[in-house]
Amino acid sequence: MEIMKINLNLLSKLLVAFCCISIVSCNLQETNNGKWVKADFHMHTTMSDGNNTPEELSENAFQKYDLDVIAISEHGGKWYKVNDDFLRIDDNNNIIYDGKEYDSANVVSLKKFKNQSRTIQLENKSFSEVLKLRKKYPQKMIIQGLEWNIPGHDHGSIGILAETGKSISDFHYMFDRNDIDYFGKPNLVKNCESIHENSLKGLKYLEQNYPQESYFIVNHPSRSLKYTIADLRDFNNASSQIAIGFEGIPGHQKFEGNRGEYTKALSTDPNYDSRTYGGADYFLSELGGVWDALLGEGRRFWVFGNSDYHRTQKDYWPGEYTTNYVWSTGDGYKSVIEGMKSGNIFVVQNNLIEDLKFTASANGELKTMGEVLQVQNGTKVKIIIGFKSYSSKKDENEIELDHIDLICGDVTGLIKPESEQYNNTKNKSTRILSSFKTDEFLQVENEIRYLEFNHEADKSEYLRLRGSSLAINTKNETDEFGNPLCDTLVVNTDAAAKADSWFYSNPIFINTDNK
Repeated sequence: MEIMKINLNLLSKLLVAFCCISIVSCNLQETNNGKWVKADFHMHTTMSDGNNTPEELSENAFQKYDLDVIAISEHGGKWYKVNDDFLRIDDNNNIIYDGKEYDSANVVSLKKFKNQSRTIQLENKSFSEVLKLRKKYPQKMIIQGLEWNIPGHDHGSIGILAETGKSISDFHYMFDRNDIDYFGKPNLVKNCESIHENSLKGLKYLEQNYPQESYFIVNHPSRSLKYTIADLRDFNNASSQIAIGFEGIPGHQKFEGNRGEYTKALSTDPNYDSRTYGGADYFLSELGGVWDALLGEGRRFWVFGNSDYHRTQKDYWPGEYTTNYVWSTGDGYKSVIEGMKSGNIFVVQNNLIEDLKFTASANGELKTMGEVLQVQNGTKVKIIIGFKSYSSKKDENEIELDHIDLICGDVTGLIKPESEQYNNTKNKSTRILSSFKTDEFLQVENEIRYLEFNHEADKSEYLRLRGSSLAINTKNETDEFGNPLCDTLVVNTDAAAKADSWFYSNPIFINTDNK
């Protein structure tokens, strides 16, 4: 009988373990009604100040670095001399190119280079090139974008899905602070004066005319110190479905000198807020800083990362270093835009990972990034964190993930513009809830290593992930909590940027009934 008891106890334990595994397995698969698409929404070609033609750019992004989606987002405002082969002439009549050799005796006559206003170029030359590239890469997606010179501020990425180039051309003509064409579209009212109110008018215009087809992302927000947190709140208030986030991982990560090309003279802030930390903008990198303050209001304001590609000397190709993984539930362009707006996105440097599972579940409900889990106060919430290492890593010396931080902060509700707290940049409740070394991820399903973490939800809050190739207390790189240090402590090079690699997830919100 004693032997029978032991066997029954063992059987009981095995059944419990099996049930737990089955539940976890179901949790991992319930979110698989779609796919990750790899995207970059900020890059330049010879149509503005990039050194590669649109065809060269797309060839590298798609064929060499396996992106699924790109947005060719030329600078707004300025006039450029471009010929039919997309060679550009600079102010000294030097032909701009990269990766090609041209026989000066056989170069196309300079007479064929013509000045074109950006408004006209967007509507005609730029859009026709997008259509040509779409035909060449039918399995990929090319969005016609624009790096908007935002009135009163710096830059932002705009994208509009439309049948013609007129849509983004009209927007540029009306709202780009550097646009100097006052004759091309006489029936449109210009709002190009560099004042904050015009930026809000631009966002409201997009919402009224392209609510499902357009997006706006703030670019390199701390680089020129031209954004306050109040500005970001204003953008999101003006249109929460258009102003969806910010470039927390800016481009120019290979720039030798100050990483991200954050070269503005340091502000008076002792925290060096005009520099990157682990390649991340200060709005993202500071634990309990600007992004956490926005999330603490419950705002759907997501983090993105892009290449801001201009030339190989200082930039990584789109998809070579920084990649947005956007969850798409369909095969078309609108599914990608919907994925961007959903918040089910994570951003990776240097191929640190290529898949991420991040869910919170309770009472039969399961939510992932960008979603809200509604629970009673005191509910036990099961959090699943899983990752897949990049499958193409072959060299044992390549950078690997060291640990993942689970970060948590309280959600207290939207701050009204008239409140004194509207300019507050801190969320003092933000903390690292737990940190997990990669060897703690012992369970495996579909090549995803994962673990469970149980958390009691005693208030409304958000959860987000941050992963790094570096251990805590890495000299000149991370502090005693694993937070990234200012990148000025290390001279940036290609090798230095790759050694200091991170990923960031977007948040899951947990809403309790005691708010």
